[in-house]
Parts: sequence; structure tokens; C-alpha cells
Amino acid sequence: MGAVCARCNEVKKGNGDGKPPALPMHPDEDSDANASSEADNSEVAASSDEEENHEDYKQSVEQILKSTGKNLKRGKTMAMKEAISTAKKYGLDGSKITEAQRQLDEHVKQQRREECEREVEAFFTSPAVADITLTEKMVSKATEADVSVKTLQKLQEKFEVLLLCRSLEADEVKLAREALKQSCRDFVFAATQGGGRPVTLLNLEDGSQEKAIITLDPPLRNLLVIGDITDVETVRIVPVRSLSAVLGKDEKKVSSNSHFKALDPDERECSVAVRYSINKTPGMFCFLEPTEVRRDRLIEGVVILAVSCS
Repeated sequence: MGAVCARCNEVKKGNGDGKPPALPMHPDEDSDANASSEADNSEVAASSDEEENHEDYKQSVEQILKSTGKNLKRGKTMAMKEAISTAKKYGLDGSKITEAQRQLDEHVKQQRREECEREVEAFFTSPAVADITLTEKMVSKATEADVSVKTLQKLQEKFEVLLLCRSLEADEVKLAREALKQSCRDFVFAATQGGGRPVTLLNLEDGSQEKAIITLDPPLRNLLVIGDITDVETVRIVPVRSLSAVLGKDEKKVSSNSHFKALDPDERECSVAVRYSINKTPGMFCFLEPTEVRRDRLIEGVVILAVSCS
């Protein structure tokens, strides 16, 4: 009995914290635990390295994006596209990508503009410039490419000239003839009714301007220009069949005259030079019309009347 109690005391003393003694781990279990711990630590370290590498790469991509944008020129378009694509892949700031895309778009637009400018320049030295259809297409292309105002204006003016000078269609010829006949009727009516057609006559010798009227004699053989200088009525009578009329600025004798050059631009634009001949002696009137429409109607009326009386 006394021997059993002694052994109990020894067991208690051997485990002073009152907990059962820990069992020793098997050698294989200890190795697996260490390996698992090391793997976890390795994964954490690798993840940290990947995050650092990702940020470093993003910074590198950003620098490449900036550098490519600053040095963007012909031949670098694809490099810029690749830089933008990479920036999107690595989640670069959206504002930086938007700005880079804007630079790329502007670069591409500028390339198109420059290419079209060169194409237009070559177009004006080629036979195609006389073709109204090809010129119209070039105007459309230049408009889309947003070429300079000067270049586009040059093309449009050429196209307008081709339109004006092109051969008329059958229905257009008919309409034009009717319009010219009507201008002639209006001119004859104005010249023979109500005291005549009022005009302003420019004296090319001294630059003076006088109010006058144009009338026609009953047989429509002679045209009369009746003026009033210092209250003295003057009449100039010229044969209708000898008449011809052009824009004042297109008549060399008028356009080179110093008094004509001294006129306001609008007055020069609305001037009409009417040529005539009396006994084979040439002469000329220079009329100043108030509007371009009246200028054109006067030219048409005089020309058609002269042709009709020839």
C-alpha cells in the first residue's frame, strides 16, 4: 500500500502543470510540417515580389507611353498603338491612356492632312485637274482630310470654274437661251419706255461720273446715250450692230485706266465696258451699275440685241 502511493506522487511530480505530457512527433510528421511552413513563406514572398514587379512595370509602361507620345512622328504610329494597348492591360490611369489616345488620333489626322495636301499639289499639275468629276472627288477628299483653308479654297474655286465652263446639257441650253432673250427684251423695253434706261457714265479722261440714260431709236438701229454735263444735254449716237459688252475689269483699256483704279472695289466690280464703232472708228462707254445683277443684265441685253440686229 505504501509503495503504490509513492509512485502516484512521482507521476504528479513528473507533470507539475497538471497537463498530460506531450507525445513525441513522428519524424515524418515533423518534416511535413516544416516543408508546409516553408512553402507558405515562399508563396508570400513570391506574391510580394510579383506586386513590386507589377508596379515597376506599370511605371515603365507609363514612361514609355509619355516618351512615345512626345516623339510621335511618321513611322511611330504602331509603336504608340502597342504602348496604349499595354497600358490598358496593366491598368494604367485612364486619364493618361485617354491623353495618349488623343495624341495618336491627332497624329493620324495630321498624317492624313499632310498626305492629302501633297496629293492636291500633284493634282494641280496633272491633266486630271481639267476633269470636273475628278475635281469634285478631290474637293470631297480634301474636306474630309481637313486640309488648310487655302488649299480647300483653291480646289473649290477650280471646281466652280469647271462648273461654269462645262458644256451645257440640252435642257440647260434651252433655259440659257430663254434667259438671254428675256434680258434682251427687258433691255429694249427699259430703253424705249419711260424716258429710257438710267445709267452712270464714267469719263475715263478725267474720272468724272455723270448720270445718263440709254435709249433706242424706233427701228432699233442706233443706241443713244443721253447725258447732262453742266446743264448742257449731250447725245452720243452709235450703231447697235457695232456694239459689244464685257465686264469693265476685263477690258484692258478700262482696267488700266488710273481713274478706274481709283474707284471703290464695288464700283469696279459692277462696271460694264460697251464697245462701239462709228465709220470704222472705235469707241467705248464705261457704265457703272448699282449691282452685279443689273451689270449682267445690261451686258446680256446689249450683246443679244447687237447679234439680233446684225
